[in-house]
Amino acid sequence: MKLFRVLLIAGLLGPWTATAQDARIARLGAQLGSADPGLRRQAAVALGRVSLVQSVELLRRARPAETNTAVRLEIVRALRNIVFMRYPGYPQAVTALGEACDATLESDELIRLRALEAMWEAASRDVLEPIPYLNRGLADPSERLRLAAVAMLRKYAAPSTVQPLGNAALDRGQPDAVRKAAIAALGAVPLVDPGPAGEATLRANQKAAEALGTQPIADAALLQHRQETQVTYLARLLRNPQTQPELALAAVRALGQVKHHSAVAVLQEVALGYRDGAVRKQASRALSHVLARQYE
Repeated sequence: MKLFRVLLIAGLLGPWTATAQDARIARLGAQLGSADPGLRRQAAVALGRVSLVQSVELLRRARPAETNTAVRLEIVRALRNIVFMRYPGYPQAVTALGEACDATLESDELIRLRALEAMWEAASRDVLEPIPYLNRGLADPSERLRLAAVAMLRKYAAPSTVQPLGNAALDRGQPDAVRKAAIAALGAVPLVDPGPAGEATLRANQKAAEALGTQPIADAALLQHRQETQVTYLARLLRNPQTQPELALAAVRALGQVKHHSAVAVLQEVALGYRDGAVRKQASRALSHVLARQYE
């Protein structure tokens, strides 16, 4: 008899809960259309907590039509919360955030920036691959947002970031500030090699993983390829006669930070024959650091 009662309650409670939830979402959806911005903002917060597919769809439809910036920001925050916490509606929320950081679909720079930041944060939780969205950020009409995209690529620091950073560094259509930031990111600390001891550890781990049939902690060959790609982009920049001295100096500094043996030939070439004296001097300094690194 007790089991029968439990089953009876479960059978009745499920539909009742779903109906109550649907009614709540409907009320919040209606509140999103209120004339009061404060009520619309509260509705966005609540829908972010409900975090079902229906609530995401309401938020997604409301953002383009919303005229109040504070409410639109709250909508983006609600979508970010759903994605970050991997709530049931998070795949649809990813799509909605992708629309919010697209300049063809969202005219407000601040909204696009916050949406792009939300995508980057989601990537840190392995919810999505951020490179397509950050690549789009590099083509945004706003220089501020392009710089933010470079900063996020630098922090993400995966091998897949090298190509978009290298392309931005080489792109003469980019503002100089964006190109300089991309050059610095190519030589940033998260992208450098781990040193002789670290490389030896990686090789040992690779062998152990092969023997055990497991995944290694990192792929040494992939790391080597990434560093060589960094050097290739920076070398192309230095060998271009149209590169401004300020950008050339940044490229030399980045080569010095990468500290990979493939940078030696490039730095020697620059130190001996570059057209600008300050760049040659900086290349000599960077070369000494890279050479010292090879004999540590």
